[in-house]
Amino acid sequence: ETAVLLRHGLRHAAVPLVALLGTQAVALVEGVVIVETLFAWPGVGHGLVHAIFGRDVPMLQATALLLGLLAVLLNTTADLAGLALDPRRRAP
Repeated sequence: ETAVLLRHGLRHAAVPLVALLGTQAVALVEGVVIVETLFAWPGVGHGLVHAIFGRDVPMLQATALLLGLLAVLLNTTADLAGLALDPRRRAP
C-alpha cells in the first residue's frame, strides 16, 4: 500500500502543490520591494523605491525588467516541474 500511495497518489497530489508553490514564489520575490523598503536593506526593491522618488526612468525600466524576467523564470520552472510530475500532460 505504501508503494502504491507514493507512486500514484503522492505524485498526482504534488501537481497542484507545485503550481501553488510557483505562484507563491513569484509573490515572495515581488514582495522584496516592501521588505527592503521597510527595513532599509540595500537591494533591488530599495533601489526601485529610490528610483521612483528620484524619477530615474532607466533604473525603473531595468528593475521592472528584472522582476518580470524573474517571475517568468519561476513560473516556467513550476510548469516544467508540474509537467515532470504528471505524465498525462506530456505531448503524445
